[in-house]
Amino acid sequence: MAHAEQATRDSAFTAADFSLAALILLGTRFVQGFIFWGGASRRLIYDYHDVAGVDHAVKLDFDIPGYVAAKLTHAVPGALWVQTPIEWTLSHHDLIVTSVWLWTLAELAVGLGLMFGLVTRLAAFVSIGLNVALMLIFGWMGSTCLDEWTMAVSGVAMSSAVFLAGSGAYALDNRFFVQTHAGDRRPWVPWITSGPLPAQDVRKLAVWLSVGCIAFTVLSYHILFGAVVSPLHSRTNFHRHHIALSAPMVAADGSVTFDAYVNAGPDTGAAYIVAASLLDGSGQTLAKWDGAALAALGPTAIENKYSYAWASQFRPERIGFSGQTGARAKITLPPTTLQPADGPTRILVLEAIDDSVWRSVAGGGQPLP
Repeated sequence: MAHAEQATRDSAFTAADFSLAALILLGTRFVQGFIFWGGASRRLIYDYHDVAGVDHAVKLDFDIPGYVAAKLTHAVPGALWVQTPIEWTLSHHDLIVTSVWLWTLAELAVGLGLMFGLVTRLAAFVSIGLNVALMLIFGWMGSTCLDEWTMAVSGVAMSSAVFLAGSGAYALDNRFFVQTHAGDRRPWVPWITSGPLPAQDVRKLAVWLSVGCIAFTVLSYHILFGAVVSPLHSRTNFHRHHIALSAPMVAADGSVTFDAYVNAGPDTGAAYIVAASLLDGSGQTLAKWDGAALAALGPTAIENKYSYAWASQFRPERIGFSGQTGARAKITLPPTTLQPADGPTRILVLEAIDDSVWRSVAGGGQPLP
């Protein structure tokens, strides 16, 4: 009898606790939902521009520079453990389009579910997954306040709390599931909607989700930025651009071909190259191309890996040529007269408008991975 009375008290306390917790987290639930709703609605509803007299959903039009997948090409250099899947996706038109629509619809469903409190726990669980994916892909980015990392860790913590609490009285779950006692007939219903859950399960979940949120925050911060058990150092620099260069291949006519990859830097800008030179192993200059020569590079001189209108690319500019973060290309500098060289080694040097200098690896002539 005593055991039954204690169980009843636990059950009553748990129900009241859920109701209060859901009310406390009402603002948190709405904000997290609105973040996802905002991302989906900008693409589906609000960001339409007139192009040649026709309205286009800019972020969902594959042939327009504003296509949302552009963010993927920017993100590849610093993505955690998912660079290969992203690059594979970017190599297949249909897969890019499918991925963009699946992500958009997932954001729409999660956003509406959290804001209106419909199938709340399932929406919160998916929200955790989306925020983890955001961390893996974009967590390294953010040239001001670690923007993407902050959004991802905050989203995981917020969604975890909403998953535990449910949506309470101010939600559609309360109207369609809790008040109809659907959970009494099907015990799994509260796990995807709202309402009381077994007290012991909630206590265990609260501990594990808290540990997970703490680990996710600290470990991702340490991996991406250091400053936990090591000095502050970004795994991938998001303040200054860097260009990785393969060894140059020198043709008989004096043209020079190399692979270039902008593997660091802010996605909001580009690296601007205003001079290039070819050196031998002793550092003697064999050939030099100024900004005018680089600006005159034709379409066949720059073979971008991703030729889409929206993708990160190298392209000629008035002062030379530029490369956005994530751009990969095979570039051929025009033929020129080469000076006599000391030894077989050839080193390519690119100079940027901000005085940054990048050198190729010596020897080999192999393309970048």
